[in-house]
Amino acid sequence: MAYTRHDINNTAADPQPASTTVNRFSGNEGWATVTYKDFNGDYEAHDHQNADRTPGTYQARNHDNTTRTPGTYQRHDYDNNSVSA
Repeated sequence: MAYTRHDINNTAADPQPASTTVNRFSGNEGWATVTYKDFNGDYEAHDHQNADRTPGTYQARNHDNTTRTPGTYQRHDYDNNSVSA
C-alpha cells in the first residue's frame, strides 16, 4: 500500500511528497536486502531564524562534544561475540 498524504479535510493532498526508493544491505552483511521509500525529497533545512540553510554532514562526537572518528560497525551475537559473516 502506497503512502498518500491527506489535508485537513481528508482529501488527497496535491502535490504528494517527493520520494525515492532506497535499497539497504546488498545481502552480504548477514541481513536481507531492505527496500523502502525515502520521503525526504521535500525537506528544506532552516536555521533558527527560519532562513534556508545547507544541511551539514553528520559528525560523531565524544561525551565532551569534541569530534571523533566513528568506528566501523561490528555485528555481535547473543553472547556478544563478533559475527564475521
